[in-house]
Amino acid sequence: MYYGLSTSEFEVILGVDRQELEKIPHRATPMLGVLLTFRYKSGGQLQVQPNRFALEFAKHFEVVKTSLDPEDMLHHLQEDVDDLTDEVERHQLRNHPEQKKQKEAELQSRLKDYAEMMDFISTRALHPAVLDRLNSTASGWVFFGVKDRWIGPWRKPEQLILRMPVGNLVLEFPFSLPPQTGGIDLRRRPAEQP
Repeated sequence: MYYGLSTSEFEVILGVDRQELEKIPHRATPMLGVLLTFRYKSGGQLQVQPNRFALEFAKHFEVVKTSLDPEDMLHHLQEDVDDLTDEVERHQLRNHPEQKKQKEAELQSRLKDYAEMMDFISTRALHPAVLDRLNSTASGWVFFGVKDRWIGPWRKPEQLILRMPVGNLVLEFPFSLPPQTGGIDLRRRPAEQP
């Protein structure tokens, strides 16, 4: 499902897989991902800073998670690969040599999952960018951790709010997973007092 917001200066499109909640437990590292596309239509510059994006889990005590840094994610995934390989090769295979083929097959399957996730993050994550007339578009995935003591079992539908500063504005995209039928209910913020 896609959501869009457009002003005279820029356009932002949010893409979310309607089955995102079901995919989380099957990932090498549990996380929720959203696809963002920014198009700049004005003169001057617009900074895209994914490290300042946040996702609110509205039904889980309004937990707010900031976006995960792609380089940190890759580093942690590589550490997980090393730990997993060490655990299987040094401990499980020594203690259970009769299960060697099964353990090696399981290890290869899990290493394949890690490699696919690392490749996806390294090639498709949204990185900081400065948009202008010559470089007017930035697109990529932004990831949010889902491990928190206040985030329990997923509720259907799950209510989420993506917040991101763009220029001098803070954009909010409220959405549900899985998506609900009907129109989108946009909330209006009260005016700030000087």
